[in-house]
Amino acid sequence: MQADFSGYVSELLAKAVSQHKLDELVTAEDQEILLQALRGFGALDRDYVYRAGLGSSNRRGFDKEPGGGLTAVPKASEPLALSDVLKSGLWQNLLPGANYEFQTTLFQPVGGMDMIARAFAREVGDLIRYNAKVKAIRQDEHAVEVVYEDTADPGKPLTATADWCLCTIPLSVLSQIDIAVGAPMQNAIDAVPYAPALKVGLQFRRRFWEQDDGIYGGISYTDLPIRLIGYPCTGYGDSGKAVLLGGYTIFGIYAYEFTSLSPAERVAKAVADGMQIHPQYASEFENGIAVAWHRNPAVLGCSGAWTDAARKEHYENLCALDGRILLAGEHASYLPGWQEGALLSSLDAIGRLHRRVLAG
Repeated sequence: MQADFSGYVSELLAKAVSQHKLDELVTAEDQEILLQALRGFGALDRDYVYRAGLGSSNRRGFDKEPGGGLTAVPKASEPLALSDVLKSGLWQNLLPGANYEFQTTLFQPVGGMDMIARAFAREVGDLIRYNAKVKAIRQDEHAVEVVYEDTADPGKPLTATADWCLCTIPLSVLSQIDIAVGAPMQNAIDAVPYAPALKVGLQFRRRFWEQDDGIYGGISYTDLPIRLIGYPCTGYGDSGKAVLLGGYTIFGIYAYEFTSLSPAERVAKAVADGMQIHPQYASEFENGIAVAWHRNPAVLGCSGAWTDAARKEHYENLCALDGRILLAGEHASYLPGWQEGALLSSLDAIGRLHRRVLAG
């Protein structure tokens, strides 16, 4: 898809240059340079056409791969038709790799993303009060009081007091809690909706994507409701069972459609969709689980869905110190949905609070 999309776009632009359609925009000298660049960028042939050949196949893959000895001669593959490339909509999924967040190397903690949270708990575990559901946050000029209940023994209000409160509760939940802040911060809390999201984990008897299809890590994008299939980037070549990210629906109607199903039906739907990409699902699937962030009462969504207009009106008020209360989290950053945004917002908030305390 990447090769065919780039190839056809390069061919069309080369035709526009060759037919002097861009004479008013590009100098004659730059047009020659541009044509050379398009030939390389789009894997065009000598006539600036994107078609089946070793050049295009070197980008999109071969019908028969180059080899050695008497079986060495490769066989070129046939590009998809331009109309099929455009109508597929899959060109939309060529964009993530160009985004700022994905341009540098991405690392994963060994054992999963929650290992970061577990590491925090290991260092400050004695300070954490578990099963505490916040019911209200109050403040006056001297202190902050948090009213909460123990979810293991609900019904009895408990309180915790402190000089200051750095609140990291997601806005989707915080907007439903009685919090004593001024109108600017309260309006900011209420102004940010949260994106729905659902992930499906599927366990298979073997790593057929590696053994049968030669896929090691990465993502297969699709226009099916599952949106994508993510392959594990650890344990390459292992025998035995393994887990795929069988679906990741986010920021769209499919997330709500999936969660209208029962948990078992969600998994079955992910398997049915995935079979259109990997027929091996039918014989290799063992079990699975589907988790919806917008159905999780602790977060009620995946991440804050800011708009440019909302940021302009509310972002500074959300991050500002309101009396003795300060907010932090991915919603208080320009990196929504990322742990990095949450951590950077907290460092900024802690730094500002520290300076405020020293100044006072």
